[in-house]
Amino acid sequence: MTHTHHRVGPIESLKKDYVVLVMASRDVKYENEGERFKKVMEVLAKHMPVNLGNMVVGNKYWRDEEEIMMRFREYGNIVHGVYIDQEQVKQVLKDLKAAELGLSVVVTGVYEDVFKMLKELGLKPHTVNLSLGVWGRKERLPPEEVLEITTMCGHCMVSPALVMKLVSEIRKGRLSPASAAVELAKECVCGVFNVKRAEDLLRRIVRSKA
Repeated sequence: MTHTHHRVGPIESLKKDYVVLVMASRDVKYENEGERFKKVMEVLAKHMPVNLGNMVVGNKYWRDEEEIMMRFREYGNIVHGVYIDQEQVKQVLKDLKAAELGLSVVVTGVYEDVFKMLKELGLKPHTVNLSLGVWGRKERLPPEEVLEITTMCGHCMVSPALVMKLVSEIRKGRLSPASAAVELAKECVCGVFNVKRAEDLLRRIVRSKA
């Protein structure tokens, strides 16, 4: 899965942005797959994610969190947890390793940091995907400060126009950066949007345009 791999921004900001994605193989029929994913969600939720998503249901900012934790298909499930701290991710991976659920686990983050965590936990990656950036007519893209927010939704469901509208609302005192970040998170249905990072980025945009 590569839809979480194209997040942009300064390295200091990206070091506070990690996505853990757990999915079932389309070629394997797991026994009691739903129960396996309930266990996964328990692990993801235990370590205080800033977002939690289930492709069957949605993310926790627009759907009931209990439903996200419990509702799964018979097969073909995908879930996500988003974290802002390396130690959180390490504990998630440690717990998933111990659970031995037989599911695919994908971690998105700064390359060096992710590999350091894996080495410390004795985990060897099966596959590595790297983003090579954007090619083509980049002058047609939104400003970098907006892309830092919109690229946190890998399916392009967070509109640059919405970002700027919410920035305007924050400037007028009608919304807080935290509330605006939640509104953006609702658009990213699968739940890989980092709400805390979005809040920080919105605050930075507002300050820079003051």
